[in-house]
Amino acid sequence: MCDFLHQINFLNSVIVDLQRKNEELKIKLKKLALSEFNGNDGTDGFDEGISKREKKATPRLFCDICDCFDLHDTEDCPTQAQSPDSVPHTTYHGNPAVERPYCDICEAFGHATETCNDDQTF
Repeated sequence: MCDFLHQINFLNSVIVDLQRKNEELKIKLKKLALSEFNGNDGTDGFDEGISKREKKATPRLFCDICDCFDLHDTEDCPTQAQSPDSVPHTTYHGNPAVERPYCDICEAFGHATETCNDDQTF
């Protein structure tokens, strides 16, 4: 009878120990899930039994309008921000120190007002 009670006590201690470990694992699981939800890599000091996962690279910015990487996103594109009736950004890549001819009649660069052949005057 004494041997039987000894086995019951031993099994009860094993059950209590397993329940404690189970609760610890549940807490770790909640912390890992919360850290993953918040954008962390999910380790947060729990590396002892968990293999280190590869960090996900953040996506690069890409603009569909300009067709360029890393400058800005499509939503932040300066070309998109222009009003439809405004003049587009300049594509002039010349020397900024050189004076460019400008026509006051056409309101455009490329020729001087004196040489404008625009027949429409307002």
